[in-house]
Amino acid sequence: MDNKEEAIRYMAGRLIRIINKHSRIEEQPIVIGEGLELTPREIRCLHAIGLNEGANLKTIAEVLGVTKSAISQMMGKLEKRGFVRKESAPDNRKELLAMLTERGREAFDVHQEFHERHMNNLKERLDEFTDPQLATAGAVLAVVETVVDDRLAEMFGKKV
Repeated sequence: MDNKEEAIRYMAGRLIRIINKHSRIEEQPIVIGEGLELTPREIRCLHAIGLNEGANLKTIAEVLGVTKSAISQMMGKLEKRGFVRKESAPDNRKELLAMLTERGREAFDVHQEFHERHMNNLKERLDEFTDPQLATAGAVLAVVETVVDDRLAEMFGKKV
């Protein structure tokens, strides 16, 4: 085995460990306030809507990398819990736009602060890397994502 193949296998192993750790995180509810918990998927959906307020459901699905059906189901759950509302687009009554309610905005703000804290931690840890090194890492991750997309297409017969 050559050094390049060993490096790729090492990176793939690291990525699998990261995915497994992230899966453990995904199983835990996120406490937003006293007596208020959201699943990681719910909070990611709120976050995507908060960053793209007024976007249609297709756009929110694309931001999250899920199907329109999945986002519609999640919106229904979050709407029942009072976090989001759907509005018809002014120029197309069939098109639904995603909006946060006041309760949704509060949850978004709590999560945004949490997210910023962890992003700052990541930025501090990556500060020692040069711009070209970070660009290379980004390019590697882009290739990894296309490999995952290809695998999804093979498994489910379509690209995400």
